[in-house]
Amino acid sequence: MINTEFIKIITGVRRSGKSYLLLMIKDKLLSMGVDEDQIIYINFENPEFFDLLSYKELYKYLKDKVVANKKVYFLFDEIQEVSEWQKLINGLRIAFDSDIYVTGSNLWRDGHLLNWSIC
Repeated sequence: MINTEFIKIITGVRRSGKSYLLLMIKDKLLSMGVDEDQIIYINFENPEFFDLLSYKELYKYLKDKVVANKKVYFLFDEIQEVSEWQKLINGLRIAFDSDIYVTGSNLWRDGHLLNWSIC
C-alpha cells in the first residue's frame, strides 16, 4: 500500500500497536531510500504539537515543512485529536504529491467511520 493514492487508516483500541505500525512504515520508507525530510510524522498526543490541533494551524505548519518538487509522506498518529481532521487530510491530498497514513483510537462508532467526509 506504500506509494498509493489511497489514504491509509489504521484503527484499533488503545495500546494495540497502531503507533508502532506507523513507525514501522516510517522505517520502511527510509529503507526504500525516501529522504528523512520527505517524511512528516506527528503524534498528536505529544504536547509538542498541542498548538497544532486546529486543522488550519496544522495546515500552515505542514505547508512550511513540505519540500518543493518532492513527494511527501504524512504519518499522523491519533489524528482524531485535530479538529476537523477530515478537511485537513482531504486538503493535503489535493495540495501535495503525497502518501498519507493516519491512526486513530476513536474513529469508529457503530461500524461507521466518524465524520468521514473525504470520499
